[in-house]
Amino acid sequence: MADYIPGGDAAFNAWLDNFVTYANANLANLGLVAGDLTPVTTAQTAWATSLSAHVTAQQAAKSATQPGRVRFADYSGPAR
Repeated sequence: MADYIPGGDAAFNAWLDNFVTYANANLANLGLVAGDLTPVTTAQTAWATSLSAHVTAQQAAKSATQPGRVRFADYSGPAR
């Protein structure tokens, strides 16, 4: 059986948002009460915080390496 949870951060994030929104809007139809979703919404909040920190760290790493790339390009030519 194929996994119904998508891979990749962006796809998973969109899926999780949709899942929580749908479940909250259809609690009675799904045989749930609000408290049933508490573990899911708690995990969703932790995921969103973690993903945001991850994206910020990736962007910072890219920015930090950019000056080195420019310097390498400036100096590697004359050194050859």
